[in-house]
Amino acid sequence: MADEKRPGGLTALAVLNFVFGGFGALGVLAAAALLGVVNEVTEGAVAEEVGSGMFLFVLTSLSAALLIVSGIGYLLQKRVLGRYMGSFYGITSLASNGLGLAGGAEFSFFTIIGLIYPVLTLIMVNTTFKDDLVN
Repeated sequence: MADEKRPGGLTALAVLNFVFGGFGALGVLAAAALLGVVNEVTEGAVAEEVGSGMFLFVLTSLSAALLIVSGIGYLLQKRVLGRYMGSFYGITSLASNGLGLAGGAEFSFFTIIGLIYPVLTLIMVNTTFKDDLVN
């Protein structure tokens, strides 16, 4: 497998993972900073209200990290880093988006992307690129 070229679609998937993972990481950092500021201004009153939202925050953080890790796995054509972490990302992201919608989040263009991309990732890494992620 070392002398074969990496499929262009797998490289494109890795690039999309890095882009979406970077935006996700920035969003998580911005949300954490905003929560810290609001908590400081309200003198701790927000911290008591955040309990159930913290699980969603952790899932979103995990999804962003898994996007970046699986992107590295796609580039290196690794089974565990690419296929398994990519699949774990898909499941985690779908759970995060589903919980967000169930919790009252608005349905928007970003929600559609947040639901379609994980499904496409699950399909691609478990069918189309399954034989390319073998190292």
